[in-house]
Amino acid sequence: MRIIALSAGKGGVGKTTMTTNLGVALTKRGFKVCVLDANFTAPDLGTHFGMNPDYTIWEVLQSRDSINDALYEHDCGLHIIPGSSDVKKYSKDIYKRLKRKMRRMKYDFILIDTPPGLGDDAKAALIPAKEVIIVTNPEWTSLNNAHRMFVTAKAMKKKITGLIINRSMVHEYEPDGKMIHKFTNLEVIGEIPEDITVRKSIAVQNPVVLSYPESKATKEINRIAAFLGGIEYKTKTGWLTKLMKILRF
Repeated sequence: MRIIALSAGKGGVGKTTMTTNLGVALTKRGFKVCVLDANFTAPDLGTHFGMNPDYTIWEVLQSRDSINDALYEHDCGLHIIPGSSDVKKYSKDIYKRLKRKMRRMKYDFILIDTPPGLGDDAKAALIPAKEVIIVTNPEWTSLNNAHRMFVTAKAMKKKITGLIINRSMVHEYEPDGKMIHKFTNLEVIGEIPEDITVRKSIAVQNPVVLSYPESKATKEINRIAAFLGGIEYKTKTGWLTKLMKILRF
């Protein structure tokens, strides 16, 4: 079972969007997947699925209940454990308790949506994870904080699976993948392009992988999911592309 925390050195880079969509993409590839909201200060993972849950991970952690009591199944087959906005304060022990609660879970992948930033809560949220994926935007302040998160995760002896660059626009003022790798010392495992369909999907509270399966963002998310799953990524070739190949001299 791979327990992967999706983390970010700062807020607003699209970490929760990546968690939800990678969860869906892995599920569609036949893996048993659960996404879990461990952001106790601003839980948004459930909102991305249009959920308004009565029972969340926070209630589980305050009781002797099983973590499965807060588990919901999406139509696509993905399992979701949402967070709660009722949390007044957290402690490091909460994440240790979460780790103990997760021991009996049986999945191929558990993706943990963590608090953003470099505060104590963001660091403590890495406790249940075995691996870390860092999400960033392709601008220098975001990359600087991504590197700091990398240092933090390494100090906690977590495996760093790689870096996802979100909202890439590929222009002259934006560092490319090679520059980012050199600056952060992180392997870039995916570059999600700036894509209006992502915003549209968030507006309708349905992951872009489901709402817009042919979008540029979805294709790259699917490629990352295939990489994580260790399987070949195959794209469907449209009839026009096939015709152009036939006619090409």
